[in-house]
Amino acid sequence: MGFYQKTFASKYDSFMNDIEKQFHPIRQKLISELEGQILDVGSGTGANFEHFNKNATVIAIEPSQFMLEKATKKLPQSANISTYNLGVNDLELENILSQNSLDYVVCTLVLCTITDQNLALKKIKKWLKPNGKLIILEHIHAKQKSRRIIQNIINPAWKIVGDGCNLNRDTDQLIKSIGFKVESEAYFKRTLRFYQGVFVK
Repeated sequence: MGFYQKTFASKYDSFMNDIEKQFHPIRQKLISELEGQILDVGSGTGANFEHFNKNATVIAIEPSQFMLEKATKKLPQSANISTYNLGVNDLELENILSQNSLDYVVCTLVLCTITDQNLALKKIKKWLKPNGKLIILEHIHAKQKSRRIIQNIINPAWKIVGDGCNLNRDTDQLIKSIGFKVESEAYFKRTLRFYQGVFVK
């Protein structure tokens, strides 16, 4: 499995190159003005790093050491970003983050991979300050019934090929069910159905 994860990490940026060109302005809009204490969940190969401004103190976590190795090469000199080889549900993270300590939590193309998405979002809610915000950019389950069925069928194989990525998650609905309040949201399609949003704790 380590060999596949290493290969996956090595090919990820080239595979995502075209779609990341489309996501670049979205990431910029969602992230560039954030200040204070920020958690970047599943930082991957560091696609968000260039967008964090100098007034942000960022804790970037990534469970894949191979992805993290690529991300550290993208760290801007002017940015205050600390990286950790951890997943959001790892117990060790509790020693780094405390309740009501974060101004923002950023989740971009990561909630599809987290095994216990419900637990992760509850932890995020706990770590955010009372007026803290959750920033989201994720692909979600299709809207049409036929496409939902197809995604359900191919998801087991997709999950293996995509290193844990799930096609059939209704992440937008789960966030709201946990008690986050919508400040802004938008749906759009790039082959898959995508969702971006800003939520208040």
